Amino acid sequence: MKMDRKSKCFNRLRLKCLNSKGIACVFYRKLFALYSLALGYDIKYYTQIGDNFEIFHGARGTVINPNTVIGNNVSVRQNTTIGAKGFHSSEKCPRIEDDVTIGPNACVIGDITIGHHSIIGAGAIVVKDVPAYSVVAGNPAKVIKMLNPKTWGGKISVIAFSRFVA
Repeated sequence: MKMDRKSKCFNRLRLKCLNSKGIACVFYRKLFALYSLALGYDIKYYTQIGDNFEIFHGARGTVINPNTVIGNNVSVRQNTTIGAKGFHSSEKCPRIEDDVTIGPNACVIGDITIGHHSIIGAGAIVVKDVPAYSVVAGNPAKVIKMLNPKTWGGKISVIAFSRFVA
């Protein structure tokens, strides 16, 4: 699946912020802040995010705690919250492994791990660990389906995602 322009721009700006020095670093940080304000998300440039991170619909209303660790090939829809349970900076944040798709209006909160190749349904409130190759939905989120790792290859497709959240 081809990455959209907003996701490419987000990834490029984030990497420029991390890899630049001096005046260029300040410039890219300001540009990243302006871009996040224009699109309406709160994701800091220093958040640990893997390759091919995708944000859909401009990630409107999406908030990701800077202490969150996000793996490769993760897709996040609009109005998603990923962060700590409390208000203290010492609280632990989620770890999201590779090839995870997170639906719109989902909350992933606390010191939990989202297993690789998982799907989090729209509106799910995830407060416990999610096993690999699973589909979770609901409040609180429960496993509604286990995916077959032998037949499930690569990035979770939009078509497969829409079957579970629609």
